[in-house]
Amino acid sequence: MTVQTFYRCAVWLPLLVPGLVAVAVHAVGLRPSFPPLVKLVQLLLVSGMYGGLPYAVVAAGATRWIDRRPEPQIRRRALQAPLWMLAAWLLFAASLGVVSGRVDTILGLAALGAVVILPLGYAYVALVFLLRRCINPAEWLASSRAAT
Repeated sequence: MTVQTFYRCAVWLPLLVPGLVAVAVHAVGLRPSFPPLVKLVQLLLVSGMYGGLPYAVVAAGATRWIDRRPEPQIRRRALQAPLWMLAAWLLFAASLGVVSGRVDTILGLAALGAVVILPLGYAYVALVFLLRRCINPAEWLASSRAAT
C-alpha cells in the first residue's frame, strides 16, 4: 500500500464512521447508555445525514487530487480539509435556502455547520494523522513486496 492509497482511503472516514454507527444503532440495535457516548453517537449520525452529500463531493475531489502527491503536500491539504468542507456546506445551505426561498434557512444552516464541521473535521484529521503514525503503509508495502 502506498502513502497515497492510505490517504485516498482515509479521506472517506467521515462517511464510513457515521455509516458504521448507523448500522450499529439501527440494524444491530446497539444503543449506548452512557450520556456522553449518546451525544457522540447522535453527532455522528447527524453529521452523516446532513453533511454526507456535501462531504462526498469534497472527498471525491480529494481522492482524485491525492494521486502522486508527496505526503507533506497531502498533509497540508488535510489540514485545510475542514475549511473545504465548510465551503461545500455553505454552498449546500445556500442552495437549500434558495430552493425554500428563506434566507433564515441559509443563515441557520451555515451557522450550525460552522459550529459542527470545524471541530469534527479537525478531529477526523487528527484521527487520520494518528492512524498514519501507528499504521505505516510504507512498512506494509515493503512487507508485501518481500512476500512476493
